[in-house]
Amino acid sequence: MKTMKFGEQTEGMEYPIRKGVYAVIFNEQKDQLAVVQLTRGPVFLPGGGLEENESPEECLRREMLEETGHELVVGPYIGHAQQVYRSSQNGPVINDGSFYLAAIGEKVQEPIEEDHHLKWLPVREAKEHLFHEHHQWALEEGLKNSGSN
Repeated sequence: MKTMKFGEQTEGMEYPIRKGVYAVIFNEQKDQLAVVQLTRGPVFLPGGGLEENESPEECLRREMLEETGHELVVGPYIGHAQQVYRSSQNGPVINDGSFYLAAIGEKVQEPIEEDHHLKWLPVREAKEHLFHEHHQWALEEGLKNSGSN
């Protein structure tokens, strides 16, 4: 499976690679998507940066607990995509994302990241609001892989 690439790099500028893992989580009817919205506005798929010696599945479960307090059941691998963007904290970066279908589990704790809020959005609305293009791509691929659309 080839890596999809989104965003444009400026020649001569360095772009550190940040490996991340993200979950595409639909409700049972596959008409709503679980997203994480930051207090300041942007909407993302649940997930985040892969830590050293951590498997993608471990990363997803950890990030889901930190962001939402929910357990996560990791499902099939969707694919791999990169997003070039300018981070407000880290400057130019390439987010090297791996994406999985997943199911949300029980809430077992309060979220650690207080500025992250779990929301369910209609799939059509989520497509328009996801901050990164590679998250939008993963949503589309997730719909194909889940037998919807």
